Amino acid sequence: MPIRRWPLAAALSVPLLSLASLLPAAAADATAPTEAEVAKAKATLIPKLRTGNDDAYIELYGQINKGLLIFDDGGSTLGYGPVDNGNSSTRAGARIYGRVNDDWGMGGNLEWEWTPYSTNNVNQLNRGDYDWDANLLRKAELYLESKTYGKLWLGQGSMASDGSAEVDLSGTTVVGYALVSDMAGGPFFRFSDGTLTSVKVKDAFTDFDGLGRKLRVRYDTPQYAGFTLSSSVGTQVVPTTTDVTVWDIAARYDNTLSDFKISAAIAYSQPGNDQSLVDGSVSVLHQPSGLSVTAAAAYSDEETVDGRYGYLKLGYQTKYFEAGKTAFSVDAYYGKDIDAPGSSSTSFGAQLVQNLDYYQTELYLGLRSYDYQEPAADIDKSYAVLGGARVKF
Repeated sequence: MPIRRWPLAAALSVPLLSLASLLPAAAADATAPTEAEVAKAKATLIPKLRTGNDDAYIELYGQINKGLLIFDDGGSTLGYGPVDNGNSSTRAGARIYGRVNDDWGMGGNLEWEWTPYSTNNVNQLNRGDYDWDANLLRKAELYLESKTYGKLWLGQGSMASDGSAEVDLSGTTVVGYALVSDMAGGPFFRFSDGTLTSVKVKDAFTDFDGLGRKLRVRYDTPQYAGFTLSSSVGTQVVPTTTDVTVWDIAARYDNTLSDFKISAAIAYSQPGNDQSLVDGSVSVLHQPSGLSVTAAAAYSDEETVDGRYGYLKLGYQTKYFEAGKTAFSVDAYYGKDIDAPGSSSTSFGAQLVQNLDYYQTELYLGLRSYDYQEPAADIDKSYAVLGGARVKF
């Protein structure tokens, strides 16, 4: 949690610490939080739904993420609600874990999402049409892990490159991150003559985030000085079976150096026979000030067109209110040749998130512009506003 350094506190810290060293131990410890105070700080409205202990347990979890989307395509302004926030879908799952000995453990994860009216699907032509069957099996996996030998995964779940373009320590990913289309991916762009194009926002804006989730075998090395290597091979079975074998390799870094928390990832993957993909991201958080910077980029080498993009985000988080931290961020995205040769995709956004720790809730508001252009076409700029709440349990 970021700590604000007030000038007066900084000026007084040295003499006060010197005085404290002269006090009896009991007096010096009197300012430490009691067990009751610590328990109160960690208390939540919905307790952890777990049976067992840290060595062996079964746990249920999930989240509900709903909001209101307003989308202006240059010719009309329409509202959609309550929508499922595509940045982080409504989902539920179960985890199981058992420790074999001091070195080995094993577990599993089963998870579904349900998004009948998602920001990634709603548009000018289907407004008000709910797809109640829009559920997806996200994870059905088992794993065996060792502190010495690493971790082996089997089943439906994240490939090694999943999330490699989406490392982000800003605290605002619930409403905005490198995949800028998640906020309003479903609507169509509009030509300047008033007719709709056939291009949706999600067609023109992507972060090329590796291979996502597949039925796969994956291996992660143990962490060495913050570094981890991973590789996987698999095939898509949900929502449809492709019968195409894909593979990837990824490297990650997670560490805290002095006051800086650093996370980074880079990955190479082959989504198909005629395509290769390189993507990566890095995020640095200065914990005392709450300032952060995040960057992501990718290059997709395809037979028909080579797409690429760059993304930059600046963030700030602090604790204005006792209820939880507040996070702000602004970002910019620029892509080339993503939906068509010669096309450009530009987006600017701003995000605000207020955490309510006891209620396990994040209140959020995001604003974003989408500017997509093709050669010999005049397409209006679009704007989106998304506000809502994510509740975790």
